[in-house]
Amino acid sequence: MNLLPCPYLPVPAREYTAADITALGAERGAAFHATCLLYAQSLWMAGFPAKSLLLLNRALSVPPEAASAPPPYRAIAWMLANRPVGSFIGNPRRHWQHYATRMNEPQRELRVWRAWACWQLARLLLPEAEFPADHVQIRAEGIVEPVRSEIEAHLPAADLAEWLPLLPAAPAPPVTRIRRILWEELSIIQTLAHEIWHACYPGIIPVAQIDYMLGHWYDTRVMAAEMAERGVWFALMEVQEHGAVGYLSFERVSGEPVLFINKLYLRPTMHGRGLGAAALDWAAQRAVEQGCTQVRLRVNKHNATAIRAYLRAGFSFAGDVVTDIGGGFVMDDYVMEKRIA
Repeated sequence: MNLLPCPYLPVPAREYTAADITALGAERGAAFHATCLLYAQSLWMAGFPAKSLLLLNRALSVPPEAASAPPPYRAIAWMLANRPVGSFIGNPRRHWQHYATRMNEPQRELRVWRAWACWQLARLLLPEAEFPADHVQIRAEGIVEPVRSEIEAHLPAADLAEWLPLLPAAPAPPVTRIRRILWEELSIIQTLAHEIWHACYPGIIPVAQIDYMLGHWYDTRVMAAEMAERGVWFALMEVQEHGAVGYLSFERVSGEPVLFINKLYLRPTMHGRGLGAAALDWAAQRAVEQGCTQVRLRVNKHNATAIRAYLRAGFSFAGDVVTDIGGGFVMDDYVMEKRIA
């Protein structure tokens, strides 16, 4: 296979091979950097995108002051967006997760954050269903994937000049209010649930299960009974100029100093703006007021977005639970917990 050259890499006058790297010996400066870029382009044009990305990884081991050109983030983003059909590219997102969390010297700190920067590009450019994270490693090693601001804070200026223009503009934090509601407003939660679940859950659970759970759990009479019989709190997340954009509910576990979050859902258009974290903080404050020392919740094992948010908020995995909910359906969840006192 012969591919068109990547426009962000130099085009070699000949085919490059591993022998070109070997010939440099221990040199890891400008010559090594330039050779990595040329070899990466050679591999890309020959139809080996996965190997090409590995060479760009090697180029990123060279610090800015010793490099022959700016860090190749633009080339990486272009290759991810233009990955050829039928050519093996592996799972770049998982690769950079492993690379960032298993890094050795030399230049370990720089290379870790450059790997996370590449991971962020893969996360944005590749569909998660096709290129998932390694959730087994995340759970086993307690890995918390960094947010954009963390990566940005650890990259050199030369990297930021190349990396930041490839990212979408960060939205401004919204003006948010979270408030407890009474039964008269439960219909707002019912409406939001139908909108959010049908937007977020297809591909995670079957549509028939979505409809079954909405019908059984979001009947306003059922929710009102939970309030009256178990002391369940329901709350709305409201954003200025948007109104209600999400909701949550929780209750104290009988006989334990634990606040259990039953529901926490947000419109997809509001993801990534800090609202979920604000709701978790608000629930934690209510937990302290009620004398609780832990917050607990359950999350579907395939809901990668929610798992990522809970890990960032300080929750850890506490177990697995499979529950028969009737109708021929089951919930296959992780239990996650956070100590608050």
